[in-house]
Amino acid sequence: MNSSPGPNSRNPSAGFTLIELLVVIAIIAILAGLLLPALARAKLKAQAIKCTSNEKQIALGYLLYAGDQSDYLPVAGTEVPRGSGWVAPSRWFLEISPYISTAGTNYTELIAKNKVVACPVAKLGTNVIPANVPGYQGYGGYGHNYAYLGYTQFDHVKSTIITKPADTCLNGDGLDPTKGLSWWNYGYLYPPSAQIPLFRYVRHGKGGNYAWADGHVDMMSWKVMSA
Repeated sequence: MNSSPGPNSRNPSAGFTLIELLVVIAIIAILAGLLLPALARAKLKAQAIKCTSNEKQIALGYLLYAGDQSDYLPVAGTEVPRGSGWVAPSRWFLEISPYISTAGTNYTELIAKNKVVACPVAKLGTNVIPANVPGYQGYGGYGHNYAYLGYTQFDHVKSTIITKPADTCLNGDGLDPTKGLSWWNYGYLYPPSAQIPLFRYVRHGKGGNYAWADGHVDMMSWKVMSA
């Protein structure tokens, strides 16, 4: 008896035909098209949540610093030398470092990357500030409310000047690189009076995360922050 397969039989071990392979590829492409946007949105949401957590720890660092410094708050930057007008925008990081990481001793040695002072979506390092700028690695994408709460190490103010803690911003998402801005624009929160078209705090889609003097953190739009 002849048991060999006939011309119309199919070998179970045979591979996919070209048509079957194309169908599988098409299905995978469709699924990827449906899933990738959702994954991207989930990633952005996770980054925003991480940023919120960072700002909460920064706010706590501010309050602990004030508690140990006779109510004086951190300031925005380090002026070197005094009167020069050259300011490294990371003094607040240096001053709260004992409460959020290893205590820093000099602004030139600060490294913001992978610490709570670095926004997970901010551009850092030489993508923002040239390497020949002392202390460039201390910038992590957040900024201090310099106009109201102290600009340099010679301008510390007491927390007692804050009469509306829930409405006074301590720190928050700063500016990202864009045409027309210079490196010294990064690291600060600008007051509402600085309504320059280039200044937009929209790092997390519609706005940024901001830490307030009462310790809470909110996502706020540029429109609200500049009102």
